[in-house]
Amino acid sequence: MKKHLSVLLAGLIIAWSASSAFAASGHDAHGSTTDHSGHIGEKIHESTVEGYRLAYHLLDLPGREVKHLITYIVDTTGKPVNDAKVGYLVVGPGGKEQMVMAMVMQDSFGGDVDFSLKGNYTIKSKAVVGSKNLLDRFTLVVD
Repeated sequence: MKKHLSVLLAGLIIAWSASSAFAASGHDAHGSTTDHSGHIGEKIHESTVEGYRLAYHLLDLPGREVKHLITYIVDTTGKPVNDAKVGYLVVGPGGKEQMVMAMVMQDSFGGDVDFSLKGNYTIKSKAVVGSKNLLDRFTLVVD
């Protein structure tokens, strides 16, 4: 299990280094077509990568400093993806990095991330859905 996690995280880092290929994939944070009525947490970002719709939500965890970062993935036919591997690389203020493997949830994937410091957080995600590697990146400002 640890070996698989290490391989996936190494793949995340390598994939993000190839940002020129990433920049060519179509992202659309505006004009949302995803129904968020069944989603938990606050929506913080939404984009389209290779025809898949990715919606990111943050859920407060009472009594804890960390928040639960949740990714909802909808395939090209409009159905929720439940069989994928999702990981995050979060770079916070001062360059502090957090690597998180998301766990499978109902129609989503989530992991705990520390957003306790104020400032900008760059969130990079990789979702492996079948043979597709869906790479996404956005910035979250914590006030």
